Amino acid sequence: MVIEAEMAEAELGRLGLSDVRVHHRAGVAWLTAPAGDVAAIACDPLRGEVVRAVRAAGFAGVGVDLDAH
Repeated sequence: MVIEAEMAEAELGRLGLSDVRVHHRAGVAWLTAPAGDVAAIACDPLRGEVVRAVRAAGFAGVGVDLDAH
């Protein structure tokens, strides 16, 4: 799953989200992002692009970790 996380991060970087990190848990990508990016990630149209990019990297689902440290 490390390669999938790297692929997803590369795709997110192309969307302008270079500070977003992807962590895998049971086939689901959990995104950690700066607080300023969370709203953009969760709202359309970027939300759809994020989901597409992460699923294309091989993940079954996408979540945003709101308590990342």
